[in-house]
Amino acid sequence: MAGQKFTVKEESTLLEYLYTIYPDRSKTGIKNMLSKGQIVLSGKKTTAFDAKVHKGDRLEVLAKGVSIARSHVSSAREELEKTGVRIAYEDDNYIVADKPSGLLTISTARGSASKSGHKEMTLYAILNAYVKVQARSRRKEDLTEGRTPDRSTAKIWIVHRIDKGTSGLVVFAKNERAKDILQSRWKELILERNYVAVLEGDFPEDSGTIESWLVENPKSLKVYSVPEEIRGAHYAVTRFTVLARTKASARDINGHTAQRPYSLVQFSLDSGRKNQIRVHSADRGCPVAGDTKYGAVTDPFHRLALHAESLVFKNPYSGETLELSSPLPEVFGRIVF
Repeated sequence: MAGQKFTVKEESTLLEYLYTIYPDRSKTGIKNMLSKGQIVLSGKKTTAFDAKVHKGDRLEVLAKGVSIARSHVSSAREELEKTGVRIAYEDDNYIVADKPSGLLTISTARGSASKSGHKEMTLYAILNAYVKVQARSRRKEDLTEGRTPDRSTAKIWIVHRIDKGTSGLVVFAKNERAKDILQSRWKELILERNYVAVLEGDFPEDSGTIESWLVENPKSLKVYSVPEEIRGAHYAVTRFTVLARTKASARDINGHTAQRPYSLVQFSLDSGRKNQIRVHSADRGCPVAGDTKYGAVTDPFHRLALHAESLVFKNPYSGETLELSSPLPEVFGRIVF
């Protein structure tokens, strides 16, 4: 019985229809199948006895083991979302996660211990735990349905990262080959990558391009611009468009409150260097709000006011062009543009 698929032949309620296709099974047994999540109606698991079924609907009865395995994946996703992480896209090769501000993408070279001394949670660790649950559940499904399970190690691979204080979209791969393909063909496959930031000050131009060479100080880990190539420098190109300008009351780091100008700016990257937007904004005299590292004097949102808003990339496996987006953080609304 388990694993069977049906096409509904007549209008009914789900429970009554199950009675008709399993006339020799006890009503209690059929109700148990529903309550244990073994019934999938038109692609969606349902436990509702009185759900309406219509002629042409697809009905699948899962093996008990398969149902349990899938419920574990569902529970793992719910736990993931409790951390503030949202999965914007997922297939067999890639996960695009929507990261909250304040969460490290991956452990840093200097370690990621919190102020309490405990190891700090990372987006990488959260997603890695999630894909391990997926893999275990898939193996259980395979064993239940008589297929040879995939015993390969389940883990994720980082493709790129965003700063701890930055929120928004980050791409991970589910296998090393998928990672290598996307990284080696980055400029070909990543068609668009946009950020939005709230900047201190009245940005001096409406649109344009910022170009410089970026160098990192190995002691302070602060990045700075130089006008020409020097040893250790990386060429960086940032395109910008000012979306809005306003003035708002804000308190500076010295506790003084005043009306201050702010600009809402969209950035797109031709290169993806460390702290690139933060440095180029500061170079224009308009640091990202909350970014005291690069000269900001206000922190209106109690976080770095930088958000990875959208990503367009061509899936190298399917050929599909994916257009993904993340809504601006609600706290940005504290400054009305």
